[in-house]
Amino acid sequence: MNILFFISHQPNPRFVKQINFLAKKHKVSLVYFHRTTLATLDDSIDKSVIRHNLGGVPNASQPLKRIWVYIKAIKQIRKVIKDSKFDVALVNNIDVIILYLMASFKFGKKNNKPKLAIEISDLREFVFNDSFVSKRMRSLEKYLYKKHIDKLIVTSKKYYTYHFEKFFKKDVFILENKMLSVAQKNDPNIQKKQGGKTIIGIVGLLLRKDEYVKLFETYKDHPEVDIHIHGKGHYQHIVEEYAAKYKNITYFGPYNTFTDAQRIYNSIDIIYLVYDIDQVSLNNRLALPNKLYECMYYKVPLICSKETYLEEIVMELGIGVSVNYKETNALEDAVRYLSLNSDRLQNNFSSLPQNMYFGDQDYEELESFLIN
Repeated sequence: MNILFFISHQPNPRFVKQINFLAKKHKVSLVYFHRTTLATLDDSIDKSVIRHNLGGVPNASQPLKRIWVYIKAIKQIRKVIKDSKFDVALVNNIDVIILYLMASFKFGKKNNKPKLAIEISDLREFVFNDSFVSKRMRSLEKYLYKKHIDKLIVTSKKYYTYHFEKFFKKDVFILENKMLSVAQKNDPNIQKKQGGKTIIGIVGLLLRKDEYVKLFETYKDHPEVDIHIHGKGHYQHIVEEYAAKYKNITYFGPYNTFTDAQRIYNSIDIIYLVYDIDQVSLNNRLALPNKLYECMYYKVPLICSKETYLEEIVMELGIGVSVNYKETNALEDAVRYLSLNSDRLQNNFSSLPQNMYFGDQDYEELESFLIN
């Protein structure tokens, strides 16, 4: 197959895994915009992939500038589509669907056009909001999906049952953000942390504010707890301010999950994966983040939020604890629980079947899903 990935940002680890997996047997092209708030993983992308960087794009708070960037990019996108005969094109949001359709307009007859697939890793706020604009966005979404989308990929089955099941009746594939066994290159010299202070880790995109502040305020200058933060993102400045002020809070900056994950996870005792569930958007309640599967593999207990799909999985498997982070002493009680039950938690991790966190079979099925 000749496959096009056209996404709204430089590929994150999830897309890198898919691109590299498919590039082993197929011709893969990648078209993307660059966002400064996201890590760049160019060195981890298969060298055979044909890449087209469309340049930087402003964030959503500057819609007019973003639209202008999109308009200027159409000519370049059109050239990529015109010069290649793709069998499948995969996009990741409504903006990119519209851009793709505008750029591909008039090229080829309808039956010669590539199959169009979309992958949804998060539900946008308009899905949940009842404002006039949100209702119009949902109408546009339904039209685009019914008219132009052939295949839907979601990273959580709750996304489908909550939203897409209402209007999308074509092919659907659930691709949880698991790890690939072939991508794991463990260094025997990197040993798992033993003893000492309890280290709580924040790993990934820094997209929370109040949740981080609650953790920092709870444990700042604590003699027995350190907090390590790995990643970059919108609230990076909050992390940097606390790290500059308190000795037991350390910010390590951005990282490459493909080369640094073992070192990071082996250096921490607990992952802090807490979301605010009281927002208009219910995405946090429905999502299954990649950190879940990384914690399973590296056997690092989680602190997650109550009333989430993630909590269901974590509590069912006995690999962490859930909290309402806004409640008094909730975090202290959670950390204490994980410390007292460490042996039992490690036994639960050891009993997990590998297909719980390795998605090798899932990716083979994804390949068939895209081909058929």
